[in-house]
Amino acid sequence: MAFLRDTGTSLCASALFVVLAWALSKTARRFLRGLAAHLLHLDVEEVFGNSREAAADIKRELGRAREVSILTGRGAELQRDSFEELLLRCRASRCRCRILLPKLDVPAGEPDWINDREEELKVFDSAFGTGLLRRQIAATYDYLAPLSVAGHLEVRNYSVPHIGRIVATERVLYLTPYSADEHGRESPVIKYHRGETYDVLMRLVDKLWAASDPA
Repeated sequence: MAFLRDTGTSLCASALFVVLAWALSKTARRFLRGLAAHLLHLDVEEVFGNSREAAADIKRELGRAREVSILTGRGAELQRDSFEELLLRCRASRCRCRILLPKLDVPAGEPDWINDREEELKVFDSAFGTGLLRRQIAATYDYLAPLSVAGHLEVRNYSVPHIGRIVATERVLYLTPYSADEHGRESPVIKYHRGETYDVLMRLVDKLWAASDPA
């Protein structure tokens, strides 16, 4: 009986430790998610709650990348610390970065996906609905223009629905699925290592790049 009691106490203590670690430690949660993905043979390496939680990891991966592809909406994150080192290395011709931003000028008769996304945003953010999103995207183009270096930092435009952000290196890919009822910065960020999902999403980026116009 003493053995069973001691064993039961030990199991309860272990279970309590796991629960506390899950509740209190982001590192523990990330480790358990990674372990589950490995055991289930998934190509998910990490899941972050939002862009702020993912920023340090993205910066670290970009710091060792030689090839980077980015598909984004307004692109405000490109002006933040996470991408500063990458842009400097591109300017020094030490790596290559392809950036896809939404097309500002849409020919008559074609869908205006910037307006489509702004219609979603204005429902929960009253700052939108007056063309603010288009102006923010234009500001990102203006920011990147003097930084562009042929063959190393290039910007092109796309015209498809704004349903997510992709930041990819030759090793990993981060997908931020956009929701219709919140800003993209609040959405979870899923980190994939090379595998089927990585290949499919990179194929999408490559196709959009080939079909796009230089900014």
